[in-house]
Amino acid sequence: MDERRTGKVLKVTRKVYDVMVDGRPVKCVVRGRLSSADSEYRTVRVGDDVQVRLTGPGEGVIEAILPRRSRLSRVVESRAYQEHIVATNIDQILIIMSAKNPPFKSGLLDRYLVIAEKNELAAVICVNKIDLANPADFGHYETYYRRIGYPFFYTSATEGTGLEQLKAVLQGKVTALVGHSGVGKSSLIKALEPGLDIKVGQVNPKTRKGQHTTTSVQLFPLSFGGYVIDTPGVRELGLWNIFKKDLKQYFVEFRELEGACQFGDCLHVSEPGCAVRAAVEAGQILPERYKNYLAILNSLRSAPYERI
Repeated sequence: MDERRTGKVLKVTRKVYDVMVDGRPVKCVVRGRLSSADSEYRTVRVGDDVQVRLTGPGEGVIEAILPRRSRLSRVVESRAYQEHIVATNIDQILIIMSAKNPPFKSGLLDRYLVIAEKNELAAVICVNKIDLANPADFGHYETYYRRIGYPFFYTSATEGTGLEQLKAVLQGKVTALVGHSGVGKSSLIKALEPGLDIKVGQVNPKTRKGQHTTTSVQLFPLSFGGYVIDTPGVRELGLWNIFKKDLKQYFVEFRELEGACQFGDCLHVSEPGCAVRAAVEAGQILPERYKNYLAILNSLRSAPYERI
């Protein structure tokens, strides 16, 4: 057997790759190094479309990575400032927040939205575990985020609330599920597709933090069309290749006010004639979101070589 096919990478486990080929899972390996002029295309990622040479029943060799149309990245803070590609070929990010246990954190939500804007990915906001809280408590968030262009809805994996709306959002698209550990990403997938082998964990009652159930990035095909990528929850989310001067362009409501600021390089902090701060004071920009902007700004480097 020596047939060549195109497949999609579902999971990466050390040097073994689960690839969906013609609707069937195939265990693949890479022999040697993938030849590519672009070093980025020498490492296989979840979500990659690849050329596979079938070598036997359920077995194959990945020979090339096809061009990526998008990617989701975060920064790895180690000895060097490095990019970690979480997944590729994504259509949208579904940001899953928890109404309670763990508590809703708008700062984390805004960091995910910055990543979506940076990577030119559509973003949808889902508040899960709404059975544990009153939706009215989140009404001001819902109104504001919808006004600036982000779909916003509620779900409960345990009671089935919002699952049909969630299904409509996911259908026919490749969606990355992101959110803090314990918000219920895996539970939501399992509520839609009970047959999938996904671990579901609980929130630690003492720390009120989620316990990691997803330990590696994995892409799951949906029976109603599309894929979801379940990503490990992250406690500290680094922003890759975003520097202080860039951040303002990833807050969508700031962009339309940019030309109204007195100075073209205004960072919207303390500069005179700042249209963004004036909009905050006028109630046109949610004060909490502006505070999140300042917090993210303070966490960023001015350049790749700068130490924080």
